[in-house]
Amino acid sequence: MNFSDTVILGMSSLKWLSLFGAVIILYFIRSLILWALLRLKNAKNYFPQKTFMRFFFELEIEKGISWVLISIIGFIFIDSLGLSENVDKYCTLFVKLFLSVNVIRICYLAAEAFGVSIQEWAKTTETELDGQLAPFASKTLKVSVIVVGALIVLQNFGVNVTALLAGLGIGGVALAFAAQDTVANVFGTITILLDAPFKLKDHIKIGDTEGIVESIGFRSTHIRTFYNSLVILPNSIVAKEKIDNLAKRNGWIRFRQILGFTYDAHPKSLQSFAENLKYQLLQDPHIDRERIAVHFNGFGDSSLNVLVNFHYKLNGDETEAAKISTYLDLIFEVSETQKLAFAFPTRTLLIQNKPT
Repeated sequence: MNFSDTVILGMSSLKWLSLFGAVIILYFIRSLILWALLRLKNAKNYFPQKTFMRFFFELEIEKGISWVLISIIGFIFIDSLGLSENVDKYCTLFVKLFLSVNVIRICYLAAEAFGVSIQEWAKTTETELDGQLAPFASKTLKVSVIVVGALIVLQNFGVNVTALLAGLGIGGVALAFAAQDTVANVFGTITILLDAPFKLKDHIKIGDTEGIVESIGFRSTHIRTFYNSLVILPNSIVAKEKIDNLAKRNGWIRFRQILGFTYDAHPKSLQSFAENLKYQLLQDPHIDRERIAVHFNGFGDSSLNVLVNFHYKLNGDETEAAKISTYLDLIFEVSETQKLAFAFPTRTLLIQNKPT
């Protein structure tokens, strides 16, 4: 080993030592910046409640911002250290990647804060569509940030994004066939949001599924059933099915039941039962007096059928189940008064009532 090799080796070792020292310095600078940002986050109290800046400051933005600042300082260190070409190249790529990821991270948090702010705004409006579009817009914005951010990062790392997108376009036909269900669900979501056949918290029935709407997503609608299970229906199916929105009854709930009495019942007893029951129902101020129907309905295979049909409103905190039970008990009491026997040995027919 001659003198020149020793100098080169010494210079190389010195540069590696300088690089290691720069990493340690950056770590301590980052800790200082993070501490300062955490102190600065208390400034959120200066922003009005329920605004974008308030929501943004309440998120964990200090980590991403601190890494962005450290990445910028890192570029300065790399330029000043005079590293070899290969080491300089790889260090620059690493810092550039780190910077890009954290910029996307901050933008994603900004999108989340913006989504929260528009959801809060939607709560102040009376338009049902605004309340449903707000979560959808928030999710769309987050996905857009990730996609656009990824394309920008690829472009900065020398990837020909135009050629990449063109290649995806060529393969898009095959992808479209593979993802046609997903595309159908997205269009189903748009149809649901624009047509607004229901909104969040509505009581609906779609096919055999009945419950409360919990969420409307990109792909599916979540319905919480009354036995507390969660049914997830693809939006393409929801958009095509017949939707029975029980929340759109304008407060009126229909009670409809066909009672079956034994064939030994006298016609006058049936008529008296109908008149008595109708009179009792008219005493209830929550029943629509103009839409009460109690009359002999036909001859069944093993019973004389009487139709009971009326509409009622709930009073205060009453539930449909409690109100139905009250009316069923009234029917049973009136039938006993008229000494009418049901064609079935139990009250199974009565408890099968289901309001629509």
